[in-house]
Amino acid sequence: MDILNCYTTKEAADLLGKSAVTIGHYIRTGKLTPVEDVWGGHRGNLFEKSAVEKLKAELANEEPDGMMTGEAAAYLKVTRAVLQSYLNENLIPYEKKMWRNREVVMMKKVDLDLFQEQYQERVLEDRLKQRIFYDRKRRQAFYQRFSSNTIQEARLIRNSEGTWLFLVIDTGFEISYEEGIYKHELKPDYALSFGKRTGTPGYAKLTLPLKLSLTRQFLDLLYQQYDLSNVYMEFKLEENSIILYIKDALFNSVENAETIAHFLESKVEEGHIAANSKQIRIESAEKSLSIHLPANIKKKIKQLANERGTTMQEISKKIIVDYFK
Repeated sequence: MDILNCYTTKEAADLLGKSAVTIGHYIRTGKLTPVEDVWGGHRGNLFEKSAVEKLKAELANEEPDGMMTGEAAAYLKVTRAVLQSYLNENLIPYEKKMWRNREVVMMKKVDLDLFQEQYQERVLEDRLKQRIFYDRKRRQAFYQRFSSNTIQEARLIRNSEGTWLFLVIDTGFEISYEEGIYKHELKPDYALSFGKRTGTPGYAKLTLPLKLSLTRQFLDLLYQQYDLSNVYMEFKLEENSIILYIKDALFNSVENAETIAHFLESKVEEGHIAANSKQIRIESAEKSLSIHLPANIKKKIKQLANERGTTMQEISKKIIVDYFK
């Protein structure tokens, strides 16, 4: 099969207006069938363009306009329960429609995008609770370094279907989790600490390319010196990169600290990076602000925070940001 006649998972999802999670569902239910990549030069699934375009035409006649709760939750990268809390607070417009003899809740993509923009920090906080990059049962995390007598360096990765695998750095080959653990006896090179959430405001945001050794060096540093309760990652597997959100952090006794910090400075989208010969400091762009308010105003802010299931600080911040916008 000529790869030029195929769509990747991301391209298929974009064309269909769906998420990668939904594409995985279409594979399991037989609506889409991946084609074999005989050259082995592509990571992830490929689909014939004609098959994807045919499915798009079928879905246009089959599905109602908008997103139902499952798809909307996947689009926002939150659970259905979290999405339902947004709907209960009337933060996202929705309609109830009959589809296939049952009543469903429908939301428009433009309303979901507007909600994400207005409640960016709350959505991020809700995503943080999901920890898709961290397996709490096994105490393992995405791109954590493993090794054994037969494999010098392997990285734990997760594909678009949510399956854990190992990427062998020397060869670039992927092996199953079971093969890595039981056949090659891979073991983590360090332990992880989940720890406790900090109360510092905001996050620094970095987009890191996974192929670079400096990314691997920084993730090893992060995993060894930082609590994962204050980290969130989004995967961009088609671009072979991750988006990293991290609260204020200080890393000590860092080899090549200035080199790593210079690399991070080139990748930071929000926040600040500072370093000396042995330390790296990462800070969000947000700073704490203390103000004194009349008791009746404070009471109203507290009431609104309780109604929306958030904090007084978040409500106050939104009021100030909206004013200056």
